[in-house]
Amino acid sequence: MSEKQTGIEEQIEKKIAEAYKEKFPVSRERHEKLINYIPGGATRSLSYFKPYPIHIDYGQGAYVYTHEGHKLLDVTNAYGAIVHGHGDPDIVKAVQEGIVRGSQYSTPTQGQYKLAKLLCERIPGFDRIRFVNSGTEATLFALRTARAYTGKDKILKMTGGFHGTHDSVAASTKKNVITAGIPKGMTEDMLEVPFNDFQALEKTVKNHASELAAVIMEPFLGAGGVVLPNPGYLEHVRKVTSDNNILLIFDEIFSYRVNTGGCQKLYGVTPDLTTVGKVVGGGLPIGVFGGKEDIMNIFCHEKTDKPLYHSGTFNGYETVMQAGYAALSKYDETAVAYVNKLGDQLQNGLLESFKSNGLNIQSNQIGSLLNLHFVNEPITTAEQVLESIEQLHTLMHLSLLNKGIFTIPRGLFILSTAMTQQEIDFLVNKIDETLKELLPLIEDKYNHLLL
Repeated sequence: MSEKQTGIEEQIEKKIAEAYKEKFPVSRERHEKLINYIPGGATRSLSYFKPYPIHIDYGQGAYVYTHEGHKLLDVTNAYGAIVHGHGDPDIVKAVQEGIVRGSQYSTPTQGQYKLAKLLCERIPGFDRIRFVNSGTEATLFALRTARAYTGKDKILKMTGGFHGTHDSVAASTKKNVITAGIPKGMTEDMLEVPFNDFQALEKTVKNHASELAAVIMEPFLGAGGVVLPNPGYLEHVRKVTSDNNILLIFDEIFSYRVNTGGCQKLYGVTPDLTTVGKVVGGGLPIGVFGGKEDIMNIFCHEKTDKPLYHSGTFNGYETVMQAGYAALSKYDETAVAYVNKLGDQLQNGLLESFKSNGLNIQSNQIGSLLNLHFVNEPITTAEQVLESIEQLHTLMHLSLLNKGIFTIPRGLFILSTAMTQQEIDFLVNKIDETLKELLPLIEDKYNHLLL
């Protein structure tokens, strides 16, 4: 590395980091107190970043507010769990009116009925469902259901696919995932092939058909970079699994928001089992797994002598049911079309910014989800996502915070129905300013990203 490069790097890194420290001093104070009780100062790994994580005081609509009094446009939206912005009045009203009557009874409830009915009516793969409390629980029980129904143990997943943090799926999901503490036996029955590589999938399915219970996959890689399926890929996966008597599980915890019926409705491919979560809870913790009636009947006391056991203190928590029903009731086709159009407008703005700045970088977008990548070729694989320049993502994240944008360090932008064209224009403008701020470093150190 030349002295010039070192000087530019140091200047840009110092400028951005010092601006962050100057703008968010209360976050630093709170972080230094919190690390005395929570290791690392954040109770989820994704919330931590250097020099210290930001602390949010409250949110309202499309914005969050810090303890320093700064107003930030929120394009994290709880990593996709919020779709109507913060403090949505209809969701707040539903929770307030419901919780005064009690929050949990450990019995079936009207709230469970209403939300279950709505989900089964909307999502093609849902004949019957069961509620849990997180996406991790949903995929865990989807896999257990597949194994119990088929009597087979092996599961096939896609490289770069994220299905939560339970032991059998936590390994090899994305860069820098730490798998210490996971016994080898928990992953011995897990197989893996690259996303969008149909030949590898077909070969693996056929070779292991006698012992393979299911293929679990996101219709597009979510945490893996918003990598979309190649044309015909999902249809091919559906056919090869059906032909070999293998269950297909769509993990739509992240992807459900792109359509009222999820990606399976958008692409016209119906799996045997499905998991959803995030937006389905209206901002409160939830997970849902379900599928075809004959498969889900293994839980039914009225259809089998020994139903598969599934319990949990907070399953079907009534307050969550009320929040979820309120959120989904207004997340109809009109609302989906609206927020997806905002996503299209953001994509168009970013592509114009890339061009005007002489950059050959990527933006993968579907609906209200968009992931920027510092890579110089179209991205169709998880491996390409890992090539995106970590240093530029780190600097962009801090720079955007300094400019009033609360975003995700890996370049993921998640929109809400609380936004308008004004917010999209503001976002595009601030991303453009940040790219200009990083351009000297890109020109000197990463010139393969230039047009």
